Amino acid sequence: MVNVNLLKVLIITACIFPFLSRAETLEKGIDILNQGQFKKAREIFKPLAEHGDANAAYWLAYTQFKTLGTLEAGSSLLKSAEGGNPWAMATLAGTNMPEVDRSFCGYLGWPCDEQWVDKAIEGWEKLAEEGNGKAMYALLYHDPSWWQYIPIYREYRYGELAEKLYKNKGFTFFYDNNFWSFLNEDKRIEYLEKMALNGDGIAAYKLFYIFEENKEPRRAISAIETGIKGRKSQSLYSASTGLIRLKREYDIGSEDERTSKRAYFYCSAADSLLGKEGDCSASGFFDFEYDRDIGRHKYYDKVTGERVTEEQLEKIREKAREYVSGYYADLKLDETTVEFFKGFYKNF
Repeated sequence: MVNVNLLKVLIITACIFPFLSRAETLEKGIDILNQGQFKKAREIFKPLAEHGDANAAYWLAYTQFKTLGTLEAGSSLLKSAEGGNPWAMATLAGTNMPEVDRSFCGYLGWPCDEQWVDKAIEGWEKLAEEGNGKAMYALLYHDPSWWQYIPIYREYRYGELAEKLYKNKGFTFFYDNNFWSFLNEDKRIEYLEKMALNGDGIAAYKLFYIFEENKEPRRAISAIETGIKGRKSQSLYSASTGLIRLKREYDIGSEDERTSKRAYFYCSAADSLLGKEGDCSASGFFDFEYDRDIGRHKYYDKVTGERVTEEQLEKIREKAREYVSGYYADLKLDETTVEFFKGFYKNF
């Protein structure tokens, strides 16, 4: 005789397992996407979208957009929006969406329509009620409340909301300069520091420029070095320009830490991490002159003045590759940080 309770468990497991598998696969696709592997992520999202997953259809649209499948992206966005995804709805609202003044819809021929504005906001409101911090941020950005138009009071309210946004992973709220001023900057710094210590490269990058603007060079350097330790591409790129500049300006650290070679090393490490090796131009980091006899440029370190040969540049690039070996890029892409959210404008 079949055990009735066992049969019930098997039936429930059979019903739930496909949904768990899809969720895990979607999460895996987003992880791969954040490593900059757009084509590979696209192939993960595609079958999920074909089986009616509205969230997968949204991310499929984004990966199609990033891999030049722009017409296909419009169709995928429509499928996602019709399936109930508010982020796709907002994208297809185009310039009808508050705070979006230049949309991709205008020149890519996507099926954009004003009808999606209210539906997107309703979708975000539902998600926000369920504790979705990204939706909370989306409402603050695209559907401002009356109090957001009152100077000083709004800064106070933003500071009050900080803990709630942080706990619910609405991290873009802290990236976005529009919500912060000298009146509530301490609260922003408090949470950005927590995020940076948890491995958020964008938070480290943001802290660097906040502290630099506040004339606190040592705090700025400490912030970006936190990101460097985690091999975060945003921090490495900032180190190649901002960090080296700051150390030179305030005469901080050893001479070796301020050289053009060090700056070029950080840029090369970031490029290697993102699979863009060769994008860092030596002419952007070194003094140079064209030598007609050899038919190419000669490079000189801006700090030491020493000649840097092509062989030395290759050794720097090799060390940079070793430095990030075993690490993966983390682009910090989510529904609030991709280009779709603000039209042509990127968040950071």
